Amino acid sequence: MYKIVFTDPIYPDRAKKIFKKQGILFFPKNKKQLLKETKEADALITLLSYSLDKTRINEMPHLHVVGNYAVGLNNIDLSFCKKRKIKVIHTPKVLTRATAELALTLLMSLARRVPEGIELCKKGEFTGWKPDLLLGKELKGKTAVLFGKGRIGKETAKLFKAVGLKIEWIDRSSSVSEIKTTLKKADVLSIHTPLTPETKHWLNASKFNLLKKEVMIINTARGPLIDEKALISFLKNNPYAGAGLDVYEFEPAIPKELSKLKNTVLLPHIGSATHETREAMADCLFEGVLKALQGKSPWNQWKG
Repeated sequence: MYKIVFTDPIYPDRAKKIFKKQGILFFPKNKKQLLKETKEADALITLLSYSLDKTRINEMPHLHVVGNYAVGLNNIDLSFCKKRKIKVIHTPKVLTRATAELALTLLMSLARRVPEGIELCKKGEFTGWKPDLLLGKELKGKTAVLFGKGRIGKETAKLFKAVGLKIEWIDRSSSVSEIKTTLKKADVLSIHTPLTPETKHWLNASKFNLLKKEVMIINTARGPLIDEKALISFLKNNPYAGAGLDVYEFEPAIPKELSKLKNTVLLPHIGSATHETREAMADCLFEGVLKALQGKSPWNQWKG
């Protein structure tokens, strides 16, 4: 029997069904209980908000498998897991479409000033049609630059093309000159790359200086990819630019300066938040953890 500890109650019924009699499941109610249970854990199932660093890993001498209920793994010390021969399971592929759809939602909401329109109606301040009421931007024929050509980036590109956007790419292998040239073309800049020490603050003050003054920036990846202070300064100085964000640098904290800006669309990290996707994430994660405990190599094991 395997001892499997959850940092949070992630789909308990689905977990019980998949692990059945092969695992004893623990859902600790507080941090003290969690610390106690993890000391004997064979597997730990976490959320992306749970930081699994070297210190915590060393408190779990029996740990063989970590299951992260996310595709990104920046909350886990992967190099130390590799050193300890701890298998890391995550949820790639299954959240691709949902996240891409949200990127398009953010872009269209930003381009057509949807949040401002909703607020106007809810406050009872809509007084009738006017020629200059909440004028937005059409997307057809404009250029979208996507940073990151992985599964989510490619799926987002399909949706962007469907509304008439022209697509250009940059990634971590692009040269400095390629990045500069391409960023200058962007009417839309959409970010789809993992957070690593190298990509933190990738979009910084120097890159903002290359962008058009009316560019629309979309981020459904990880908040620290953007220097938030530089972003706020750029948006303040360029009211025809905009940002559609699902993630934040110091999440869950959102700077008041950012939330007060009208040229933003802000969402609470819901890129994969559909019933279909969240259930599929749970199933593939639990099945992967079980196979890893049995000595197998599941398809969703981190291969770093």
